[in-house]
Amino acid sequence: MAPDGDPQRTGMRVQATIFTGIATFLLLAGAVYAAGSSEDAGTTMLLLSSAMALMIGAYLAVQSRKRTDPAQGAAPAPDGPTEPASAEGAYLPHASVWPFAMGMGLVVMANGLVLGMWALVPGALLAGTSLWGYARQSRRRD
Repeated sequence: MAPDGDPQRTGMRVQATIFTGIATFLLLAGAVYAAGSSEDAGTTMLLLSSAMALMIGAYLAVQSRKRTDPAQGAAPAPDGPTEPASAEGAYLPHASVWPFAMGMGLVVMANGLVLGMWALVPGALLAGTSLWGYARQSRRRD
């Protein structure tokens, strides 16, 4: 890893190395777990976790190698100074409790899949009501 002076790209390389290390550890843990137990579910979860960590590590490694300097062959920089996007013309939603309530409803609903209908139905009602409330609130633009 040669330093290129861009701290963001250097940070991405470090993060890619960390995620690749996590993927390697989980792969080894999965192999040991598979050899020492006769359970397929734990082995599958460890191997899938390793694959997901490897995907993130590979993505970060590829992104850290992309060329950002126009002199190195990337797309040329736009003419003139660029200004940051202003929020004056953009519609931003209001602060709301609906996303939190929707998350609570989905968690209760997920628990209901394990515990039974007594938790599934109230969770679905809370999630549906929250979705309706958030959509209704987002329609009003002040």
